[in-house]
Amino acid sequence: MQRMTFRDFMARSLSDPHGGYYTRNARIGFSRGDFYTAPELSPAFALLLSRQIVESDVVLDHPKEFYLMETGPGNGTLMRDILASLRLSAPDLWRRTRPLLYEISPVLADRQKEKLSSIHLPCEPEWIRPGELSGRTSFTGMIYGNEFLDALPVHRIRKTRQGFSEIYVEQDESGAIAEVEGALSSPSLTEGVHTTARDYPEGFEWEAQADLCNVLSELSGVLHRGFMLWIDYGDTALERLSPKREKGSLVGYRKHSLVEDVTKAEPGSIDMTVHVDFPLVARQSKALGMQLEGFSDQMHFLMALGIGEWLSDEQFSPEERSAMATLIHPLRMGEAFKVMLLSRGIDRRASWKGFPREPLPL
Repeated sequence: MQRMTFRDFMARSLSDPHGGYYTRNARIGFSRGDFYTAPELSPAFALLLSRQIVESDVVLDHPKEFYLMETGPGNGTLMRDILASLRLSAPDLWRRTRPLLYEISPVLADRQKEKLSSIHLPCEPEWIRPGELSGRTSFTGMIYGNEFLDALPVHRIRKTRQGFSEIYVEQDESGAIAEVEGALSSPSLTEGVHTTARDYPEGFEWEAQADLCNVLSELSGVLHRGFMLWIDYGDTALERLSPKREKGSLVGYRKHSLVEDVTKAEPGSIDMTVHVDFPLVARQSKALGMQLEGFSDQMHFLMALGIGEWLSDEQFSPEERSAMATLIHPLRMGEAFKVMLLSRGIDRRASWKGFPREPLPL
């Protein structure tokens, strides 16, 4: 009988060199994919995001080299479309941009290389594997990720009458997998929990996102001056405390269908994901010396950047306008997805087009 934390089970299922979902399958897209992302849905997403990147370059006073690092670049669509947009709308920034792609999957890295080879770039992109940033010279620019933080492995915690327990995964000799409950693998797993979690009802479950904290720490170590921009479906503290989260937020996806019990699927055959704990992202970033610049939902973020002007523009087909509408529809991507902008080394408050309102309450 083999027992492991759910964190280790999720890491193996997604990133094992031989059988992990991202290293072996990574089916991102519509026709033969398991799920799709905003960049695959509409190029408008990248075009609007490039406007925020141009603003960040202005705030940084146009550095000689602007490093643009995408974490979890998927098929490479978002980086390609952002660079293509910058070439047309901000050619000076495009010439100064140094693309970096933070990727664990050889399969996806090959797709990204093929995608980026389709456009001329003034500087060759560089691929970096997670864990390989130590000792690298820090840079000025932006680190961003779309649907990256949600796929980082998590521990699963349950509130008990005595305090907290952890949910483990056991595999017997026949290969059958079952969830079992046990003592916390580390007392630190409950340190980042919102204080009111102590008042959760017995049986309430949630994900302790320790890997998220580790990744933020690694990335912040190379950001000398600049920004982090995170776009992902995730929760505020109030949403994390709501009854709809009583069994946590962990789900799987296969062929665009929801897989609620991920331990019943063959490891490596499905994508696994959780709602990002954005209050934790903010706390961890502050501890690492960063400041919160803006926090919004995707609907208000993209509307502020100008997507509304395209929705009634007849130069776009009905299908294109429908795809853009999905990005901001409150029942689709608009409210579930959150957008957080963080800064380091910025000595003045900037006015951001994408964040005209007061930040959402964390």
